[in-house]
Amino acid sequence: MSNTIDKLIQGASPTMINVMNIVRKIAATDANVLITGENGTGKELIAREIHNLSSRSGELMVSVDMGSITETLFESELFGHVKGAFTDARDDRKGKFELAAGGTLFMDEISNLSLQSQSKLLNVLQNRQVVRVGSNKQIPVDIRLICATNCDLMKMVGEGRFREDLLYRINTIMIEVPSLRDRVDDIPVLANFFLRKYCEKYDREPMRINTHALEKLSNYDWPGNVRELQHSIEKAVIMSDSPVLIPSDFEFKSQAKNVHYHELTLAEMEKKMIYDCLKRNGNNISIAAAKLGITRQTLYNKLKKLDSGNS
Repeated sequence: MSNTIDKLIQGASPTMINVMNIVRKIAATDANVLITGENGTGKELIAREIHNLSSRSGELMVSVDMGSITETLFESELFGHVKGAFTDARDDRKGKFELAAGGTLFMDEISNLSLQSQSKLLNVLQNRQVVRVGSNKQIPVDIRLICATNCDLMKMVGEGRFREDLLYRINTIMIEVPSLRDRVDDIPVLANFFLRKYCEKYDREPMRINTHALEKLSNYDWPGNVRELQHSIEKAVIMSDSPVLIPSDFEFKSQAKNVHYHELTLAEMEKKMIYDCLKRNGNNISIAAAKLGITRQTLYNKLKKLDSGNS
């Protein structure tokens, strides 16, 4: 496992452990992969780890943000062009498919493609050949395709905004990267990793985050996920005059988790604690029971009682 990925998931929650298990299983294959998840969860890092663990690791991984490519430049950017194909085409130019030959092509935010561009992409994936703009010559391409999106592509298919045949073509294996709020146990690990990183970057003496500040970080929803946590730690390192970061060093624009335990009954509080713990630990009863400090059988009995109460 590469150093960056290792640091970002060390002590990982069950959901991230499952993600990395899938990564290791599929890396050696050439199966197309679709990575889903919210913005800032690290989808490109996962894609890069698949590439690094694959037999193609000695070749390039070429990344392209599909949201930044206009409709008119789609073919030129992806498939290349020949000199004179259009006004500014002064030289022959390889597209992303050719640049990634022998390696991996990572297409981020693939949901941004128009139906017309989707059709052109599907044709290339089916034939494994590209034709540069302004040419008739077919050029074979050998790439491993990894796509990513923060959208529900199946829903888009139902709405007629994404081709079903293209979805099946890019979706041999799907990996869903969990949001940071679904891997709360990882927040202290990630926070301290970024703290060391930015202390070194900005030539600061070693710093630490006190217990109350860590609690504040753990109780925040992190709509921007790992990326937002990273930026928050960087800002705190730059702005703080103390070697110890405290809660006031972290100010968030959006609201923290709206959990008012004092407004809950004892039974409601227990129920919330149980379900929250199960969610954080991938619904693994054994792990959740250990975290709650009770036996597996006790947790099983409580869940059975809660389920019967909801029926």
